[in-house]
Amino acid sequence: MAKNFIIDYSAFEKRAKALAKNLGKDEREFVRQQTGILARETARFTPPFAVFPNFKGSTIGTKADEKQGKWAVYIDVKWICTIKPDNVIAKAKASWGSGPIIYRGGKIIAKGVIDNTGSLHEWHKANQRPNNRTRPLKGPMRYWVSESAFNAYVKDQQSNVGTAKAAFAQASVMLGAKGAIPAWVKKNMLNSVGTGQITKGSKGSEGIIIGRAGGLFHTNKNIPMLMKNRLIKAVKRGEYLMKQAAKDSNFKVV
Repeated sequence: MAKNFIIDYSAFEKRAKALAKNLGKDEREFVRQQTGILARETARFTPPFAVFPNFKGSTIGTKADEKQGKWAVYIDVKWICTIKPDNVIAKAKASWGSGPIIYRGGKIIAKGVIDNTGSLHEWHKANQRPNNRTRPLKGPMRYWVSESAFNAYVKDQQSNVGTAKAAFAQASVMLGAKGAIPAWVKKNMLNSVGTGQITKGSKGSEGIIIGRAGGLFHTNKNIPMLMKNRLIKAVKRGEYLMKQAAKDSNFKVV
């Protein structure tokens, strides 16, 4: 399920406005740069990731992260399926049709059979929780799924890995942030909605980042940490620039 997250950057903007004024710099540009960096950092802290990220470096995703995401998709779908060879599925369908598979003695051992990706997609959607994870099912509650349908569906779903990251990567591009975007994230920008904009309010420039894509549920808990980190670094950057400006003007700096 897709979720909207709007990052209110007002706390940063208050400090940024004062810094920009003291620096004699364009306030809007200062806010744009810092908001763009925040968008990239938010993309980095959006799953998938093989190891929980930190603030070192500038990457927003590695090959290991992509691999972890693809593995998560495989496990996610496997929770609701019992994979069987295609010929076994064909025989089961001939014997039980679309109904439950009943073993000797009347024991139900599977909910039914699925031999196409469309039906598997509907079954997958029906078992997804609000956080975009799949509810695990036990044997009798699972469908028997043909190996070919399972593999084709998982491959298709794995192609979407990186879509959640792409929402914030797209926002960072709109804000002019510099830095590479991994191919597996970049190709999914068309599947996500991400915007970054700078608006002029009564109290000065405001940076807004909006992301919409399945999987952003997991990003929300990291937002306060990301905001705090960016504020601290923005203030340090501003103080550094003020000292440099003072030196360039031949003022004594202590």
